[in-house]
Amino acid sequence: MNVREIPSRDIKKYTSASWVDTTRKPYVYGETAYIPVKDGYPYSGIIPERKRNGRGFQKIGPIIAFHGSEPLDLDINEVIRLHNPQAIIWYRGHKGDMRIPDTTTLYGVTGDILHKESGIKYHLDPTRVMFSQGNREEKKRIANLVQPGEQVCDMFAGIGYFTLPLAKAGAHVHAIEINPDSITYLKKNILENKLTSRITVTQGDCRDNLAGPYDRIHMGFYEAVRFLSIALDHVQSGTMLHVHGIGNTTEKIERILMESGHEATCQHLAIKKIGPGKVHTVTDVRIS
Repeated sequence: MNVREIPSRDIKKYTSASWVDTTRKPYVYGETAYIPVKDGYPYSGIIPERKRNGRGFQKIGPIIAFHGSEPLDLDINEVIRLHNPQAIIWYRGHKGDMRIPDTTTLYGVTGDILHKESGIKYHLDPTRVMFSQGNREEKKRIANLVQPGEQVCDMFAGIGYFTLPLAKAGAHVHAIEINPDSITYLKKNILENKLTSRITVTQGDCRDNLAGPYDRIHMGFYEAVRFLSIALDHVQSGTMLHVHGIGNTTEKIERILMESGHEATCQHLAIKKIGPGKVHTVTDVRIS
């Protein structure tokens, strides 16, 4: 790979330069940054293409998160060398309805960071509140389904993972969240993305704060089926519910629909693998 060497402190000055190959990431080592150069432009050096054969990770702003089993020192050191992160955390999952992350900081210093995704800015501390970058395609899918002016409820809003894309797509979103730390970041993210006119925030248990009927209800929680019967009290003909879960929960959903007297069509979709034999899924439920 052809590169130009510059002081790492100046890297932001060159991000939009015409000679920069934006299909590759800069390599930072100490105080020197190696910026990839497009073919046909002058360069100051050549470095081999970086390849990494270790385990995968999630990049949240300047922080890297390993999931699953504890990463080896080899994995940690390789990520530091290749990506120069602010911090590395080991994420073991989240706890309870508050979805509090269970993490250990393995390198660097964590704290409030800014993560950018699909044109949306998220402020968060990934050791205090949950954030899953693996849902990126699902966020895009849901946003593409929304019609301007829809009345939408996000029952587990968190810091705005789905609330913000839904509002940006033109919906009016009732965002409900029980975790006070998540609420703080949610409000900050709404302001950051200039979406205050499209989002109403309610802090508390969604079971006590639904105010439908809604055109669309988003239930982004692995145990969403537990809350479905209450959500069904706030639907109307044509309402779409997006019920997240682990594995195929369609039979449970259909049983709850039958018991509540609702007719609906269900479409089951896989989002991502979250562990051995475990798949994060969503069922789209359209009320007849």
